[in-house]
Amino acid sequence: MISFKRKMILIATSAIFITTFGFASIAVATNGNDEHSAMKKDADGKVSQEDFIQHHRWMFEKNDANNDGFLDKSEMKALHSMVKGMHKRSDAH
Repeated sequence: MISFKRKMILIATSAIFITTFGFASIAVATNGNDEHSAMKKDADGKVSQEDFIQHHRWMFEKNDANNDGFLDKSEMKALHSMVKGMHKRSDAH
């Protein structure tokens, strides 16, 4: 049986994938300290699997505040805020 924490990670990863994969533009996440990770598209407008995974790994690591390898409820809220900010910036372009 899958533990609760693993289910939460799976849900978070799935939500991130679903909400960001459809964007053809560059998706940039920031953590409030002007650090960012860009999911860059190639010349043909496609995002490579490597760039996609690297970008989302960065997002997870930035939101795992206590570095325990899991996102708890407050860390998930921070991640959702980050994704909302990405969507607002993407919509503005």
